[in-house]
Amino acid sequence: MAAKTVGAFAAGVVVGWIGRSVLGSTREAVVQVLVLSQRVRDGLKRVVAEQVEWLEDTFAEGRARHEASRVDVPMQTEVPPQVVEVKKKRGQAA
Repeated sequence: MAAKTVGAFAAGVVVGWIGRSVLGSTREAVVQVLVLSQRVRDGLKRVVAEQVEWLEDTFAEGRARHEASRVDVPMQTEVPPQVVEVKKKRGQAA
């Protein structure tokens, strides 16, 4: 009879230990999922902001070309961008 009691006690301790371990790791898993979802949300916000900026730039370019065509200003689309040389003043850091 004493062996059954000790065995039942040991089984209860093991089940309790496993249960606490599972509950603790479940909490950690939930926290990790929340952290991951925040990272994904931040990444999506950045991508959406980039796309909105691109779209705004495209609309602005279209508007500028439309305004330029209304006043008969020739568009120079084939001219490469020019580099402007900036000379530093005496005493300025590089």
